[in-house]
Amino acid sequence: MAKHSTIDEHSATTSDAVNFTANKSKGFFSKLRRHKDEESTGSGHGSSSGRENESPPAIEIKVPSHRMKRNDQKNDIKPTSHPSRGRSVKSAPTIVQKPTEKDANPRCHLPVVEKPKPRSRAPVKENHARPRLAITPEPPSLQKQNSSPAIVQKPGENEINPRCQIPDVEKPRPRFRSRANENPRLASVPELPLPKQQKTHRIDDNRKISNDNSQTYTGRDSNSSSRRPSTGSNSPQAFLDHNTFRRHLARGAQAPVGDVTVVFTDLQGSTTLWEKNPTAMKAAVDLHDKIIRRCYGAHSGYEITTEGDAFQLAFQHPIDALAFALKTQVELHKADWSPEILALDDASEKDGFRGFRVRMGLHHGRTKSRVHDVTRRTFYEGEAVDIAKAMEGMCHGGQILTTVETWRAVSGISEQVLGSPQVMDCGEHELDIRQRNEKGPLSKRVVQLVPKEYAFDYFAARGREEHPGAKHVRLKKESDVVGRKFAPLKTKKQVSASFVDAPYANGKVTIVFIYTKGTDDLPTEIRTKNLRILAKGVRSLLMQSNPPGYECQEENGSWMLAFGRIANAVSFGLRLVEAIDRAPLKGNIDRSKMFKIGIHTGPFTSMGPHTVTGRADYFGPVVNRAARVASQCELGQVLIGIPLPSGETPCTPDFGSKIITKLVGIRKLKGLTVDMALFSCARAPR
Repeated sequence: MAKHSTIDEHSATTSDAVNFTANKSKGFFSKLRRHKDEESTGSGHGSSSGRENESPPAIEIKVPSHRMKRNDQKNDIKPTSHPSRGRSVKSAPTIVQKPTEKDANPRCHLPVVEKPKPRSRAPVKENHARPRLAITPEPPSLQKQNSSPAIVQKPGENEINPRCQIPDVEKPRPRFRSRANENPRLASVPELPLPKQQKTHRIDDNRKISNDNSQTYTGRDSNSSSRRPSTGSNSPQAFLDHNTFRRHLARGAQAPVGDVTVVFTDLQGSTTLWEKNPTAMKAAVDLHDKIIRRCYGAHSGYEITTEGDAFQLAFQHPIDALAFALKTQVELHKADWSPEILALDDASEKDGFRGFRVRMGLHHGRTKSRVHDVTRRTFYEGEAVDIAKAMEGMCHGGQILTTVETWRAVSGISEQVLGSPQVMDCGEHELDIRQRNEKGPLSKRVVQLVPKEYAFDYFAARGREEHPGAKHVRLKKESDVVGRKFAPLKTKKQVSASFVDAPYANGKVTIVFIYTKGTDDLPTEIRTKNLRILAKGVRSLLMQSNPPGYECQEENGSWMLAFGRIANAVSFGLRLVEAIDRAPLKGNIDRSKMFKIGIHTGPFTSMGPHTVTGRADYFGPVVNRAARVASQCELGQVLIGIPLPSGETPCTPDFGSKIITKLVGIRKLKGLTVDMALFSCARAPR
């Protein structure tokens, strides 16, 4: 029961006040006015001679502290403790009169309903303000990154505005912004500012590459918080940004999903190295592991497993995987290897190598992932994993191999993001695995990447140095150039020629241009299928030559080919014209008038791998002359162009009794300084 005061002389008035609470406030005011009238006239319950000089009792209003205004603190009203919200007993309100308050404010004697006390075993103290909410936050090192915001109530809020007690919401700490004292693992990593106004490239969820001037990158999907800025150079910032590395350590590596780039690494000659110096190898392998983990950590890599000195890694996008591979090769070359290691054959400093020679194979494709029962690490299965392992298996130490499909996904931004590595076409090879649908052996075209600073400059090593007015022509020497060169791949079977097979001996080459006609009027779908059939036929005939011909370029049914001998080029052109009759082409096509084939042989100035495709690219007058000869061909004709100095009589070339050559004419072709003798070639009748 609530506490209240009793008035002996005015019990009737108190009873009436209680009834007021049960009824409404209107009755209370009427009785209160009647009570005042009786006091003024000396009648009623309180009119006695002995009490005429006594002031009538006033009404004491008990107000909870949380409902009091600041100006009420000047009065003698004492607040009571705020009752608990969980009340279950409904008691009648109590009105208390205080004799000393009538004259202070006679017009404001309003009753306040006193809330009942809670049902609690512990006594409730009076004159105790409502306790404020105070939540002590956890230490920052123990807070989770995705924790709910903490509610903090500032002291003194109830006195300022007791009717509007709105707590302040403490914002959670930003992700990956913790300082070194909050995360001890980052104490040793220096924090450097990001480079300003850098143009970066990102890959969105649709696997499309787009340009952006913001400091974000697509190592992951757009929903991921992991982004890597790119500077587009071979400097350390282009591959290993310190702030990115700090964020990676703070959040921990995330396992890629869906289409994944799988990377396999292995150390060349590790068994021999351990046998020769096991003491030095222990420290060297530790350094090797540290470099690989630091490099893949900077590019959002995920370590699947290790086996000795071999790593299996996964990346969400091929651009991250290729950046990791290139940067690792650079870091291994610059590492602080001990003199004992550098004295060994498989780790000596020569030909662009220094220290451990690590081979790397990678491929991007669809995979299936699950968590290992023992290691609790995510590992991957599928054809993409098998292809990546096969790439690593055919590598040499210090070599990076990937498939042409993986390289095409990033080739457009290699100069800006990867620092312009040297790209080399290694040809198509049959892999040492079988397709999962049991269709037979699987073959892939392979691409090699080498960091720019350690690449062998083929353009400076192959070709002729011709100076105006000089009587002699000097051939370039490969011994004058230093860089990484690799032996042919260790493969099961080579299906097409590689850059290594491109002709360059004596600084001469035979260039062939092929133009396809009669397919432009076909529907797009049929035309695409026919061009695919023609490309397959051209590549098959190239491998039948001895030595094989090399495909430099191909675009919409036009080819640029290279041969070491002009006789092989003529034989190839005639076989192509004959094979078109047996090709399973679609649509109405005149097969006898489908190709224009022009051939020219001569010296070249330089040759080397193309910046994007990695195929052999020749420079010199021989290329333009072959293209002009092909433009003079009739449909279905194989034409040879031989430069003819002024005043000389053309000499008919002899290719044996099976091939007939005929002079078409001597013409001055557009842009050429010499006349060109044109000869048509045909198969001799049997």
